[in-house]
Amino acid sequence: MDHASIEVIRHFIEIHAIFIYFIIFFGVVIEGEVAVIFAGIFSYLGFIDIFISFTSVISGGIAKSLIGYSLGCYLNKNHSHKPFVNRIERRIYHFLPHFKDKPFWSIFMSRFLILGIGWFTVVLSGYKRIALSIYAKAEAYSLVLWTIGYLALGHFFGFTALAISKDIRKFLVVILIFFIIFFIIEKIIAFVVELFNEPDNLDFKE
Repeated sequence: MDHASIEVIRHFIEIHAIFIYFIIFFGVVIEGEVAVIFAGIFSYLGFIDIFISFTSVISGGIAKSLIGYSLGCYLNKNHSHKPFVNRIERRIYHFLPHFKDKPFWSIFMSRFLILGIGWFTVVLSGYKRIALSIYAKAEAYSLVLWTIGYLALGHFFGFTALAISKDIRKFLVVILIFFIIFFIIEKIIAFVVELFNEPDNLDFKE
């Protein structure tokens, strides 16, 4: 990677580090995967602090959990049985058919499924008034595992791209290719889950 180029990028990110951490935080609140992977890449390159990045991701995940559950409670109180709520329920039950009888594992797994399912699940958890003890435990366990996994994936992306080429342009191309592969794999997983995740095919136990 060109020395001048990497130093310019490093200098820019270090100056605006506080904004980068806020972007990571809000990125996790909105959805998460891309923001956390980039946090892993930047921390591997030494642009940002890995521990502050980890804290930003965890904080964003907690905020998302609280906002989603509270929104679900609000919908239950003020907009129950509205068509858009029914659509959320159908989408969740399609991918997580055991949500009613096995809420812990459904909430836990939702963070690792396709984009959007996590938000739908936390909102539906509040709407269905899932016990806070079950909800908090499932969200906490999944959040920590998810954070470590995606930060590690970001480190892998950064390490592998840097090993392939030290040229800044080629490095960015390799990162882009990794993201394309990542989203393709995610789509394949979603297809497999949709194909095989019928109510009788799951036997999760809390």
